[in-house]
Order: sequence, then C-alpha cells, then structure tokens
Amino acid sequence: MKRILSVAVTVLLTICAAHAQDTVLTLVAPKSGITFYTTRDTIIDVRWSGVEDTVAVQLDFTTDGGRKWTMIKDSAKGLSYPWNVTALSPASTYQVRVSQLRPPGVQDQVKYTGHTSDVVDAWWNPANTRVVSVADRAHIWDASVSSSAPLVSLPTGRAQYTTVRWSGDSSLIVAGSDDGRVQIVDVATTTSLSTLDLVDPVGKVEMDPTGSWLFTRIDGSRLPIHRLKPAIQPGSTLFIGSITLDMALNADGSRVVVCADNDARVYSRLGGLPATFRGHSGGVLSAAFSPDGTRVCSIGGDLTVRMWNSASGVEIWKTSDGREGVRSVAFSPDGALVAVGYADSSIKVFRADSGIVVQKFGDFSDDVRMVQFSPDGTLLAGASDDNFARVYDLTTGELKAAYQHDDNVRVARWSNAGDRLLTSSNDGTARIWQVRSIVLQSDTTGQFTIAPPPPAFVRLVASGDTLQIEETTTLSVRTTSPQFLGLAEIDSLRIRLVYDPTMLFRTSSSVPLTVIDDVVGGRNIQYLVCTLPLDTVAQELFTVSFQATLGQDSVTYLKFDRVEPIGNGPGARIDTFSDPVLVRGICRVGDGPRMFNPIGSPLSIISRSHPDGVMLDCVLGESATATLSVYDVRGELLWRDRSTADEERSRRLVRIVPSHLLTGVGLVTIATPTQSASTVIMEGKQP
Repeated sequence: MKRILSVAVTVLLTICAAHAQDTVLTLVAPKSGITFYTTRDTIIDVRWSGVEDTVAVQLDFTTDGGRKWTMIKDSAKGLSYPWNVTALSPASTYQVRVSQLRPPGVQDQVKYTGHTSDVVDAWWNPANTRVVSVADRAHIWDASVSSSAPLVSLPTGRAQYTTVRWSGDSSLIVAGSDDGRVQIVDVATTTSLSTLDLVDPVGKVEMDPTGSWLFTRIDGSRLPIHRLKPAIQPGSTLFIGSITLDMALNADGSRVVVCADNDARVYSRLGGLPATFRGHSGGVLSAAFSPDGTRVCSIGGDLTVRMWNSASGVEIWKTSDGREGVRSVAFSPDGALVAVGYADSSIKVFRADSGIVVQKFGDFSDDVRMVQFSPDGTLLAGASDDNFARVYDLTTGELKAAYQHDDNVRVARWSNAGDRLLTSSNDGTARIWQVRSIVLQSDTTGQFTIAPPPPAFVRLVASGDTLQIEETTTLSVRTTSPQFLGLAEIDSLRIRLVYDPTMLFRTSSSVPLTVIDDVVGGRNIQYLVCTLPLDTVAQELFTVSFQATLGQDSVTYLKFDRVEPIGNGPGARIDTFSDPVLVRGICRVGDGPRMFNPIGSPLSIISRSHPDGVMLDCVLGESATATLSVYDVRGELLWRDRSTADEERSRRLVRIVPSHLLTGVGLVTIATPTQSASTVIMEGKQP
C-alpha cells in the first residue's frame, strides 16, 4: 500500500512539474542571431508557448538592450502574431519581449504616511527598490510596501527640508533645508558624512550622474558647487549677480543653467564666462536642457516660453500665454518635444524644433507645478495644485490615469522602467502609483537583425568558339557568380542578344526566340529576344546553334544588347560578357563571288523570259539587305528594288522587270553588304 501511494505521489509530482514547465511563458520565434531582410521578410512570425492559446499577451520590441521598449501588440492571442516590420529601421540589436499582464489594482498602489508635514520632495534610488522623501524629516521607504514607519529615518536632524536627491551610483543621499544646510548621507551606513552650512535657505540640490559633483541653489545671488568624490570638498562658486530662482543640469552634469531675476546663464561646473540669455523681461522661473545639451527651454515671469541655443544664447523660437503664465518645463527623452505646465490649469506639448503646439491637455483645475515624460517618451505626467497627478498617453492623446492626494501635489517622478509614478504632496504623504499593467511572466529573445538586403549580383556569359567556314557550333548563354539573388526577388530575365548574320547563320535554339532584323551602319544585324526564369544558382539558360558563313580569320560575338530583370524586389546588378567567335577559312577569291554560303551556292542571278518582262531569280549568300538594279547601255538606272525581311531570311529574291523598261541591252546587278553579282539581259531575253 505504501509503495502504491509512493508511486502515485511520484507520478502526481511529475505531472505537476511537467505542467509547471509547460506554463512558463517562452518565446519560440524569432531566434537570436537570425537576419531578416527588409525587402523579403516584411512579416516576422512571432511565436510563443507556455500559455493557452486564448490567453492574451503583450508583445514589445527594443533596439537598445531594453532601455526603451515599443509595443507591437497589446493583446495578442493564438500563440503567434504576424509582425509587420516594413516601417522599421535596420539594426542588428532587435529583441522581442512577450509578457503576460494584468491591469493594476488598488493593491498595487503604495502609500507612505510617516511624515507630519508637507512632503515637498521625493526621489527613487537607481534600482527603484527604495524611495527617499523629505518633509520635516528625511525617510527611506521600501518601494513595494505601504507603511507609516520608514525603513530608515536619516540622521540629519529636524529641519524643514526643501529638496532631496539620491546619487546615480546609489551611494549618497543629499538633502537641503530652509535653515541653509545641506546634509550628505552615506546610504550603506545611513550616517551623515558632512553638513554643508551655506547660510541662505537651500532651494534645490542636484548631482551629476556619477554622484561626484553637487550643485546647490540657495536664496541669493550665488550657486556653490562641491566635489563629493573622492572626498567632499568645495569647488567653484558661481556668482550670478541677481537672485537665483531655479537651476538645471545637462545630461552629464558638466554644465548648469541658472535661472535668475534678470536673465538665464549657462555655466561650466568649473567656472568661466557663461552663455547668457536675456530674452525674458520678467525673470526666468525655470529651465531645462535638451537631452543633447545644445538647447535650453526656459519659462519666464513675462508669461513666455523661449527656446535658445545653450552655447550662444541666441533665441530659436518663443511663444506666450496671455492669461496666467507658466510653471514648469521638461524635454522628452529624444529631445523632439517639450512639455510646459501652465498656471491656467493646462499642459501644452510643443515641437522642440519649431515651437508648434502638437497637443494640449486641460483636465486640471489649478497650477501644473511639474511635468515629466516617461523614460520611453510615450506617457506624460503632470503634478498640480488641484490635488491630482495625471498621466496622458501621448500616442492617443488620452488621459490614462488620474491619481488623487488630499492636498497639492508637489512632484511626479517616473521609475526607470516607466511603469510606476512617485508623487509627494502637502497632505503629508508620498505615494507610488502603478501606471502600467503588472507583468506576471515574460520572456525576451536574444538579439537578431533587420537589415536591407546585401547587393545582389549575377553575370551573364555568352560562350565563344573557333571554327572553319561551313562548320557549326552551339553557343551557350549561362549565369555565373550569383550573389544574394534570393533577396533580389527577380522572377525572370528578358534577354536581347545581337549578332552579325553575315558571319553566323542561326540554325536552331533550345528555347523559342523572337528574331528582329535591323540595319546599323549599312550592315545587317539580328536580335534574338527571349524571357526566361532566373534561378538563384549558376545555370545554363539556353543554347543557340550557328553555321559559319564568312571567314578569313574574322572575329565576331554573340553580344548582350539588353538584359531586363522582371520582379517586385530591389533587383540586382547584372554584368554581361561575351567570348569571341573566330571564323577561319577563305570564303572569297579576289573580287570573285563568295565561295561558300549556308545554302550551298554563291550569290547568283538567273534570268528567264516572262509574259510581263524578265523574271530575275536571285540566290543570296547571306541574310542581309540585297539591292537589285537594272541599267541601260549608257549606265542610266532604269529600275531598282530591295529585298524584304522574309526574302532575306529565306535568302532568295525573285523580281519581274517590266518589258516596257527595256528597249535593248540591259545590265542587272545585285549587291549585299559583302558581295555582288551581275548579268546581261536584252529586250526581255538573256543573250
């Protein structure tokens, strides 16, 4: 009985393990390392397993290792999805992610209630696992759990804090207060490393991305800069000349824009002369650098928004709001847009290059104190004095969510993943709102490539030969050196060859050919035209057999006159080459008639009596234009005619010279490009 029970338990555990393995969401395709070509693979089949085919999943792609994801489909079902990649840019770093999601609920929101006064600022740690917030104390919180008791209350003493930052390397927390002090705290030990006494109230602190430099805006006309690593020590102090109102750093923290009563100035953190912008007439309230640092967008007490060059201070564009003015400004991560929060309870989104308004959101009922784009640039958050933080979807232009506090919202800051929003408020709380859906499970492919097709190439070669007059040869037309023809999407080739029919008489071919006769420079030529499918490998396309008719060590060719690819793809570079055909032997002695032609006789004229005159039966030694002429004894032309195309192909010309033209002896001549013959006739009879 025990053995049976043990076996049953083992089987059950095996089944459960297999079922658990089957329910792991896994991307099956596309595979890493594969290359998709833009002209051929316009649809990539994304396939996954581990869930029922009725379960909806979200598909996203990235080209930067996952820093920014773009949605492919929000609710794909059936374990596969045809992804149209026609509009995507070539790159070798594509990855696809599949995620099983659920919408956020109340249980996903986090609330911190341990402060006893306005929470004026809050900041994420780099891993987004912790939050620091400041009011009358500085607290560190677990970013996943609501609490009234912080993980740590920092040993900074009681003060009314105004600003806080967590360094980019996670090692330091810096907080400023209205008593003129800046506290620098070591995160690992939660001990104070230093207290900077700057006398004037501290309005804002900022650190460069490495946490090595500290910039402090105080209520006065100077801006102190401190070196934090390897040791805390004073750096340069910027003397502004008027009361500072705000500051902002560029992306690497090497420059700072200082907003003041009179103007805005861009300084190097090492000091030196600034680039000054004096476009505002009512003080500069705030400003932001573009992501590449080349431009600054500033907002002023004169109710204007102005974009200017950060190196020269030259204005690029401006716009104004004639009602209540502006309160906040931020660039999108790609620098293409700039968002401005207004005191008229709205947010406007401008094109950064021109100042054209592309979107406006008016759901607020009080000042918009802060705006911030999500890291992927698809969402925009605004914090307002109407007790709400609102999030907008920039793709659809719709309000995505509205998060309510019990008093003014001071800040709204995105997590690195752009899925959560941190807010702080005068209601004494800081909160984390789950904006995007919760990921239950996901899987990501390795990197693969979407690329334009490499240049396709093929060479067409017509073979040659060496032969004597009367001998026959079979020349081949073939493809060689094909490269990437499968990506060229060429269905077939229309080939036109040209040759000299006076030297080579065509006897047969392996494929049907359209023959076109022409005369160039007084010489007869023939074109051979056909349309044939093109394979992706080297192959013989067709053959043409000829008999040599004109020699004396003459060189000729079966040449390519035109090659036209037929298909919908990008095509290929097509090269052509013809080997020479050398015809040896004597076909003429002196000025005499041809000794050989392909029908066995030289150019000749036979005259016979006819009721209507004289019938001339001419045998042509070549497929070329023949001219038949009749002269009287004085050499005056009495009559002339030329061969038709059918006669040239058959190499026989028959004409009747009317009897009324001849009153005595006449001379008949026939000439082709390579030979001539003559005979005498008299009053309709041959003498």
